[in-house]
Amino acid sequence: MKNTKRLSLSLLIIFCSYLFPSQTSGADSLLDYFGELSYPAYKSFIVSAYYSPLPCQSRYVTGSYDGDIRLNGRGTNGADGTEVYPGMIAAPKSFPFGTKLYIPGIGITAVHDRGGAIVHAGERSNAYDRLDVWMGYGDIGLTRALNWGKRTVSATVYGKTDAVEESIELPGYSPNEAIPNECNLGSNPAVESQVDELEVMASEFDVDLDENFSFTLSLGAEGERVRTLQEELRNFNYYKGEITGVYDETTVHAVFKFQQARGIIEDEADFGAGVFGPKTSSEMNFLISLRNETRVLVAAATSVYMEQKTMLAETVDDDDVLLAAELGFGDESEEVVKLQNFLKDMGYFDHPYYTQYYGEVTQAAVLSFQLDNEIVSTGADVGAGRVGPSTLDLINSFS
Repeated sequence: MKNTKRLSLSLLIIFCSYLFPSQTSGADSLLDYFGELSYPAYKSFIVSAYYSPLPCQSRYVTGSYDGDIRLNGRGTNGADGTEVYPGMIAAPKSFPFGTKLYIPGIGITAVHDRGGAIVHAGERSNAYDRLDVWMGYGDIGLTRALNWGKRTVSATVYGKTDAVEESIELPGYSPNEAIPNECNLGSNPAVESQVDELEVMASEFDVDLDENFSFTLSLGAEGERVRTLQEELRNFNYYKGEITGVYDETTVHAVFKFQQARGIIEDEADFGAGVFGPKTSSEMNFLISLRNETRVLVAAATSVYMEQKTMLAETVDDDDVLLAAELGFGDESEEVVKLQNFLKDMGYFDHPYYTQYYGEVTQAAVLSFQLDNEIVSTGADVGAGRVGPSTLDLINSFS
């Protein structure tokens, strides 16, 4: 009976190749045209490789961590929520999550992810369906991905079945590679030390660090977590509505726009679009960490500047200071006369006599002084023509 079915299938392929030459160019296309007939099925695929970058790698394919994030994403989970593991497959939507395949050089693995570049045969000049294989974290994953490159292979598709067990054949594969322990913030001493240092500095300079997201949210959720998410989406200019604490359609759209902008989701029809899941929260946590670091560094720099200014004020007597305060257009005092006298000595003030009024002549002289000393670049710069902090410090340094 089986031989009769196989003979019938062979005759059907030959017959259809005459009737539908443009649709049935080969067994793969015939299966696509009529749908999968049975498992196991034997198909050709274009198989590329990707990995998840980590911040302490020795090298990056684009030259930087951020560049590799944009190229590969920051994957910790597949589109169906499965934690990534070497050999895991991203496939077109026609392959349900959990579909088992045998790919030479990779082993028996399963589909758990999607992707913008993962398309069907005939799309974007691909002769066959496109698959993407996750090769690991950090330097190990990058090396494997580069060694694999992009290949056309003949694979066996088993479908969704528990009868076939996964078995990975990647060179040097270890199940522990599913954990990003090479650069994990919780286990890498150097990175862990940087995090601790940031927290200490934040405490020292009284900077509040924003909390990371560690939960999943979707349409219909309510509460403080949703409110926090809406506030962050507003901070990043994706959420325009009121902060309601309700994960409504407006919130779904805002999350999708964030996902789309960060390269997590390509289309609203993609799996996970508008859902605040592991990949999306990981990307938002990354941006929050950058913001926290910036806040601390700005606070530290401001503190150092204020300390230096205080020390300078304490070491200089008021009698030794040429000008005691900042001056601007319209001011009228003896301090203006001192300023005009200084500018006259420096060759900038050419009015025949001094006045107590800070007018256009004085303003123009101050601007010339600032331009020559590179305090401002143009007359349109903030502080141009005014004796502000930088100009005042420089003038008093001549006294």
